[in-house]
Amino acid sequence: MKKIFSEDHVLPRPVERLPEYAHAKARQTLATRLSDAFELTEEAASAIASSVVDPAAVRKAIGEPTDPEVEEISVPGGTLLGIRTQVWARRVTPDPRNPRILPSRKHPFAVVPGTAGEESKFRPVAEPRLKIDSKPHLAELMVDVENRHHLTWASQQAASYVLIENDWRASIASQGVMEGVWLVATTYQHGDKTVPVTTMVSVEGSSRITGVHNLLEVRSADVPYDDSDSALRSHIRKLNQAFERGASAEEAVVIRCEQIPALIIVGFRPHPAGDTTFPTAVKSLVALRHVDPPKPWGEGPENESLADEVLDEWYRQGIISSTERDYFAGACTRAEARAAHLSDDPAIRASRIVRMFTSADLQIREAIRKAVTSQSTRKRITAKMLNDLSTALILRATAAEPAKADQIRRYMRLAFGQSVHGETWNSTNRDIETIKKEALAELRQSVRMDDQSDPGPSSLELAVRSAYPMIVSERLKAQLGSGGSDRRAPSEVLDAMRRTPQGVFQLAQALTDFGTDQPIRAVDETGQIKKLSDGSADQTINDSYIRGEFPAAGKARAARPGETPIEVLENRLSSLADAVDRLAASFDSVREVLGDDGRPLVESRGVDPRTCHAWRDVLRASDEELVVWGSTFKRIFGAATDRDDEGDQNGDETDDEAEFFENLDSATTDAKADVVTTVG
Repeated sequence: MKKIFSEDHVLPRPVERLPEYAHAKARQTLATRLSDAFELTEEAASAIASSVVDPAAVRKAIGEPTDPEVEEISVPGGTLLGIRTQVWARRVTPDPRNPRILPSRKHPFAVVPGTAGEESKFRPVAEPRLKIDSKPHLAELMVDVENRHHLTWASQQAASYVLIENDWRASIASQGVMEGVWLVATTYQHGDKTVPVTTMVSVEGSSRITGVHNLLEVRSADVPYDDSDSALRSHIRKLNQAFERGASAEEAVVIRCEQIPALIIVGFRPHPAGDTTFPTAVKSLVALRHVDPPKPWGEGPENESLADEVLDEWYRQGIISSTERDYFAGACTRAEARAAHLSDDPAIRASRIVRMFTSADLQIREAIRKAVTSQSTRKRITAKMLNDLSTALILRATAAEPAKADQIRRYMRLAFGQSVHGETWNSTNRDIETIKKEALAELRQSVRMDDQSDPGPSSLELAVRSAYPMIVSERLKAQLGSGGSDRRAPSEVLDAMRRTPQGVFQLAQALTDFGTDQPIRAVDETGQIKKLSDGSADQTINDSYIRGEFPAAGKARAARPGETPIEVLENRLSSLADAVDRLAASFDSVREVLGDDGRPLVESRGVDPRTCHAWRDVLRASDEELVVWGSTFKRIFGAATDRDDEGDQNGDETDDEAEFFENLDSATTDAKADVVTTVG
């Protein structure tokens, strides 16, 4: 037996003699009562009866089949029905899809199963669903696996993670399991045509059953396939013999772990006017526990779970097909996506996901609201949440290490700003050259019409699509709260890029280079690849370069290293932008000098009229020249430019980030009233 973990500061819970394993007749009687009372299938009722320590007591607790006495648990959408009892640890199993591991799963769209090590040997186990031809309220689930090896692999992956991140073995060895686990009869359907198996699965994880099985040296994945009554009876008899003679410390741990308390979910009563199904009700119950202290899932797992539920709700309402659901969930390989006539380009997939979550379509938004509120007590579907859910699905196309994936997640969620949420645009499969040309045409038209608002849907689609390669390759980072001179979010940088011809060329180049697995190269105003100053190689981009090359309107552009007339002009214009900034700051500083009455002193004292006249002459002449320069640029280039300053600091979540999302919500609400949905 393996080393026993103990808690020295707590006296071990005393052990008692184990009851015998119930005979087949007692279990069959309970199974029949369960089927009659809750319309359970024979397989589900038998799985429950086989796991229960005292079938007779449970049968009495149920009462009459016509009016069963059970515990009622309220969840969004209805009421779950449960029975509290003791179960045999060797007849139940933890969920191989433990929600805690959701963000670290390797999805087929990112890594073809079986091609990149043990972590991606198989596809992640699919979401539980209703059994085929089952009624929505029946308390049974079905999970699809490729074969028994697939289930074994998934169970081992979940157990390895849990025993590192949420290890309960020390407490369980000393005290046993003290709080009931939540069990649901679950059938595993095998793709290799192996006979389906039904067993009791802990729908909330479960870290406790994982710890128990580890202490008992039980392989969780073997439980669904082990139905040997005689072996379990023999094992219990040996433990009772050890108890009679005085169990050792190690034997006491085993006796303590053989029985565990449980809440067995046996039914679901949906609201009369609702359409919530049993799988969603179970997710709601689990989410109500794990999104709150003391051990919350955290933002990553929570968003993963909510995003999956949104996809399921879209599918239930006929908004997307089952193939599209797998595509958005990252559950298909890129080859399978191509075969289904879906793009295998992760950037296009990302664009489609963002468009779905930012769509103004009322049915899509109502489905999001329904999915989120089924698992959460949140009352508002904010732009931040939509970005978070989009990002959770987008990043399933990557196979980065957890630390890097989390960094990319924090950057990506800031990449979709006011224009993405508030403007009308579509995600298409147009090739890069086509979308680039149409974006440039929009810019020219915008300038000809002297329209300072959004250039158009093609440039917006290009920016959204380009966010994926630029952020995943870490060529664009989040600067909020960094303390650097450029505090723009990625969405603001991308928006500045799509408003200039050079920016459009650069966005397109990012897609082209990322698609051919090479570093993203810099381009000039005509779209030509830039060379390093010594001409030895192509120049590549990074976050500092992008922010310096494409600043916000009125800000200085990064200095050019060369001495050609164009480079000299750009540098002089940057100096002028700096001077304008200093002028504005100096003007404000004059007004900051207060008199005795608390008013700006300049307002009561004034300034020499001759000085004011001279300054106005300079400003008037400059203003007239600026009008000419702008008109000339529009005539020659057919587009206007935006500018801002540079920076190269990484930023974590800060008050600035919260302010970014608050401003995004406010601006988006002004642009489109239903971007933020309020639940009554």
